[in-house]
Amino acid sequence: MSNMVLAVFDKSSFYCMRLAEYLRNNIKLTFDIQAFTRKEEFLKFSKDNRIPLLIISSECLKEMEKDMSPDMMKNVIILEEDPGYKDSGGIMGDGAVHISKFLPAMRIVETVLELCVERAEDFTDLGIRSGAEKCSVIGFYTPLSGSGQTSLAVLMGEQLSGEGKSILLSFESFSSLTKSFGQETPEDITDLMYYAECERDKFSLYLERIKITKSGLDYIAPARTSMQIRELTGEKIKNLINLLWSVGGYEYVLLDLKDYPEGFFEILGLCDVVYTIGRNNSADQYRMGKYNKVLCENGYESVISRTVKCFFPDGRSGLTYRRYVRELISEGREVQSVGA
Repeated sequence: MSNMVLAVFDKSSFYCMRLAEYLRNNIKLTFDIQAFTRKEEFLKFSKDNRIPLLIISSECLKEMEKDMSPDMMKNVIILEEDPGYKDSGGIMGDGAVHISKFLPAMRIVETVLELCVERAEDFTDLGIRSGAEKCSVIGFYTPLSGSGQTSLAVLMGEQLSGEGKSILLSFESFSSLTKSFGQETPEDITDLMYYAECERDKFSLYLERIKITKSGLDYIAPARTSMQIRELTGEKIKNLINLLWSVGGYEYVLLDLKDYPEGFFEILGLCDVVYTIGRNNSADQYRMGKYNKVLCENGYESVISRTVKCFFPDGRSGLTYRRYVRELISEGREVQSVGA
């Protein structure tokens, strides 16, 4: 059993079990999540186990205050049961975080992650539940504008997420990708890159806080400007990918390359397979030829050998497009097996 216990204590068996199950499914950190509805069970467990994080209803807390040790009260999220209670929005003077019990469960998850990051020194043993034995790096790049590259990357990522843990990193300035999240994210890939370099021991906590999940696929919001993207060197991206695999447990890391990070060719070289979308007209074929020529001139012929060329799926219905993407995934695996 992990010594990083997250305990949930509420008298309502239905609420307590439902919340504990939701936390298990939506917090990917290596917490051992335990649920309690009776005071006697909770006290017995607490005598033999350290509880670094406790989520407890205000009613249960009033009954338990005299029986709880100061260490147990160090990191506490109190579920206020007054329907009219307004969230404090942070840590109160008593050191606890007070939130309404009637908030959506996802807000409670966010509060757990925020508390873990703010008090990271208390959660140094936390990691991310993983198990990935290997990681495939899948690149998307075409020198043509308006090619549908991001749509392809998203749809392929969603399909791959059904097979293994997948994440999409976008390198496009002023990207509209964040619009699909339904919310603007305060942190983006530049922040995650900083944590990967400067606060590696807390990387798992920051990753869980920054990532957004939609249709099974995890996303990191792209940098806002091309200047920021240029600062993301090939070596930094390689380091980030290694952490996403070794710490985050990702089996598929997808790189949507539109703007040019420093060491662009080196980043293409990191990819196990690169998907390049073309169009059947002379001008675009000329640009594609120049792109291939530049790869050869810079010693990256191997990128060409690992490239799957495809065409913009004009007129395809959603179902047909998905079938087409599945065929591209199979083709990409054939390319990887040849180069292995």
